[in-house]
Amino acid sequence: MSERRAEPPAEPRAAGVRDELAAFIARQAGGPVSIAALSALPGGTIRHAWALDVEVAAGPLAGRHRLIYLVDRGGAPIGSRLGREEEFRLLAAMHGAGVRVPRPYWRLGQGLILERVDGETVARRLVRERAFDGVRGGLLAALGAELARIHAVAPDAVPGLPGPPAGRGAADSQLDELERELAESGEPQPALELALRWLRARAPAPGRLVIVHGDYRLGNAVVHPERGLAAVLDWELAHVGDAGEDLGWLCLRFWGGVDFPGEPALGSKERFFDAYAAASGWRLPPDLLHYWEVFAHFRWAVIMLRQVRRHLSGVERNIELAAIGRRRAEVEWDLLRCLQEG
Repeated sequence: MSERRAEPPAEPRAAGVRDELAAFIARQAGGPVSIAALSALPGGTIRHAWALDVEVAAGPLAGRHRLIYLVDRGGAPIGSRLGREEEFRLLAAMHGAGVRVPRPYWRLGQGLILERVDGETVARRLVRERAFDGVRGGLLAALGAELARIHAVAPDAVPGLPGPPAGRGAADSQLDELERELAESGEPQPALELALRWLRARAPAPGRLVIVHGDYRLGNAVVHPERGLAAVLDWELAHVGDAGEDLGWLCLRFWGGVDFPGEPALGSKERFFDAYAAASGWRLPPDLLHYWEVFAHFRWAVIMLRQVRRHLSGVERNIELAAIGRRRAEVEWDLLRCLQEG
């Protein structure tokens, strides 16, 4: 179904957000609260983000809380089927299992109120700035071990997570959706069509299922300059699937994490894979790791195609969406290289 032209979503006004949050948190806390600070954060293409400091006067939550409020802005990404209630339950389950996620406080309509975690998320700073020299060398290993901890949480711990239909592999149903999106572009996409045929012909049989983060990469990891990996963010794409989905996704050049010639990075993807295997006691065979790397490149290129269509169609005029579309050729180039390596 094509997207209709519409007015871009309005940026929430600070005064309205402050009043709404103050009233809601007062009801949850059971007493007076004051918002000492509120500021809009640079958000992604899916959500508005607000940082707030809240003073709770009395009760079990008495004291100061540093929070973040995430609220949908429209334009759900491909594969996003997780409602805010399911996402909140997922964060609570991960937090309870010792996974490094922000503590979930409350769900407010189509928004979430979470703990605000100190640290950096911008990949280029993590791989270049001297402030992170002390933790940079161990970051890929920490990401591998943390992913193993995520995948160790049983899928039935979070009822309602989407997953592949019975009897189908984790790749098959996602390829159906990505193929539909590709067809809706209305233009020939030879590199992506070639990759789709390759992926269809080699789709893994149904196997071990885990809770997949769905967007596990630099940019969604909070890193503290002294303590290293502090939290994993942005769980709206989580689902039940194959562990290879997360393992392959982190390895895209676009995220700036693993080694590519002439570019600063954290280290080799093998360091990430080895840490995951050491922590999980399980290693994905090389041919399947390669499959999920191809899948990751294909999936991201199709998502980029959708993002730029939102901008060009007028559904949401946004410079970040336009820039994402402009860089799709880079991802297609890496996709063809990855196919050739196979």
